[in-house]
Amino acid sequence: MYIKRVRKSHRGSKKVYEYLHLVENVRTQHGPRQRLILNLGAIDLPQDKFKDLANCIESMLTGQQRLFDTDRKIEKLARVATDKIRSKQATKVEHDATDVQQPIYQHVDVASIEASQVRSLGSEYVCHCVYNELKIDDLLIAEGVSTHTLPLIQALVIGRLVSPGSEVHTWNWALHRSAIYELTGPVLRPSLNSLYRAGDRLFECKDALERHLAAREKDLFDLPERICLFDLTNTYFEGQMAANDKAKRGRSKEKRTDCKLLTLALVVDELGFAKYSRLYPGNQVEGRTLAQIIESLVALRPNLARDRTVVIDAGIATGQNVAYLKANGFHYIVVQRGKADFTPDDIQTMQIIRQSDQYTLKVKRHDQDGEALLLCHSTGRQAKDQGIRGRQERLFLERLRYYQDGLNKKGRTKRYSKVIEMIGRLREKYPRASKLYDVEVTPEAAPAAKTNARTIVWKKRDQYDAQRQLEGCYVLRTDRTELSDGQIWQTYVMLTRVESAFRSLKSSLGLRPNFHQNQERADTHLFISVIAYHILHTIEYKLRLCGDHRSWATICEILSTHQRLTIEYNAKEQEQVRRSHLRLCSTAEPEHRQIYQRLNLKEAPLPKKIMNA
Repeated sequence: MYIKRVRKSHRGSKKVYEYLHLVENVRTQHGPRQRLILNLGAIDLPQDKFKDLANCIESMLTGQQRLFDTDRKIEKLARVATDKIRSKQATKVEHDATDVQQPIYQHVDVASIEASQVRSLGSEYVCHCVYNELKIDDLLIAEGVSTHTLPLIQALVIGRLVSPGSEVHTWNWALHRSAIYELTGPVLRPSLNSLYRAGDRLFECKDALERHLAAREKDLFDLPERICLFDLTNTYFEGQMAANDKAKRGRSKEKRTDCKLLTLALVVDELGFAKYSRLYPGNQVEGRTLAQIIESLVALRPNLARDRTVVIDAGIATGQNVAYLKANGFHYIVVQRGKADFTPDDIQTMQIIRQSDQYTLKVKRHDQDGEALLLCHSTGRQAKDQGIRGRQERLFLERLRYYQDGLNKKGRTKRYSKVIEMIGRLREKYPRASKLYDVEVTPEAAPAAKTNARTIVWKKRDQYDAQRQLEGCYVLRTDRTELSDGQIWQTYVMLTRVESAFRSLKSSLGLRPNFHQNQERADTHLFISVIAYHILHTIEYKLRLCGDHRSWATICEILSTHQRLTIEYNAKEQEQVRRSHLRLCSTAEPEHRQIYQRLNLKEAPLPKKIMNA
């Protein structure tokens, strides 16, 4: 077994390509010939290292112990080549229909047994089966995607579920740590660039794919689709993002104000299934997105508007957006901005609609102009509001006292204009406390460029007690006047399904950070996470139907111990010792089997394969 350099050129081109071939000499009826074992490709390796690489490959295939340490680069190249050779051999054996379930007895040298090529399988297997159940490949083929690209697209999506990270991370994971390509079928050229191109091709099918997934999930689970829940989140970029027009600075929900942002809008139904997504610049104002999203969604699903209820939070519930929903035939349940329609006296006449050990929920309803306004008071939210306001109020007053004391101390700020500026910044920093107090700064003389402040006086505003009594309250506004108070509130709290989706995207699906420097690749990165969410939510929903409420993170951790590996051993056949390799799955443990049974999956993801050196 040795390596030789081969030079080739295409017809009509003067460019010459060089490849390395691993070959061996064989005797044929026509004399000695060279048999190609593997095309190693255009690897960068000096010619004086060819023999070392060939010897290393041969020793790995035969299980021989190497007497001298091998160069790390050569050992890595040899391992990749060995894996490819074994894969070719295994395919051939399986094609010959060797029945590995029948007893096969051999004389085996127990001391020679080794385990190698250990790859994760359990989580990939579950995702792969749900991916196929959603018939994503069928849609992609209908959109003209090449069959050679399908395994790469599946690796991108499932990689985001099992080992979330960048596309570079996914490429390494799929090649070296996962058995994903054994599930999807082999990839001709699993290069990093081919993975990027696969992602680009996936994003080109965005609208068709989201329309297909919404229809497929509705058919699989008989979804009612009476509620549309809408919200926005954002993710931050690492880098300058000069080539991405959508990358803008804005209010980061992860407090990463030092980075540019990209905004994701998501629509889900009452059971948490995603219906549509859209990407916006990072400085997108929440209240200006609803009409665009609804119009895009209705274009994909023309019958969506009839008898559907849209649920949105206060940031999006502007008067203009509510008017838009009315004009387009949507019902709505929104969070009213402010509590002007209610007074502290209404709290005394509220009725309890839900009570538990954790919290008590009371409501007060006003019907007017074909709408219902529902004042909701939660003891759990009250404790939260009091904690936030109490902390801000304490810090706000401490700082005011510090400024007041500084007017009489050397080296502290006394200039009237500077004191006014500091108090303005203080109000901005502690908004919940500052709206409860009036602050007055008295100058020593008529305000001028160098006038000092004499005193700082603050007092509680008249509405201080009223504001305190309304802590823990929020107002729901809806045109669904036929609903009871409890039904209105229960429909509103479905909005947590969107928040749950965003948590999954950010924690389990690697939505952030984004390292891509151009707009198309950044958009693709986020869209891959959205498709992965469809699979994640389908898995969790199917398990919940069986009474299993574990999250995907927990399921993934449990299944990580179900793996695919190769057992190598020396076998004696007719006085000849031969190195054999058996590719198999580890035995499913009780926890693995429980998950597989609830998802209606087989316990053995892949068959055994026998490979002989």
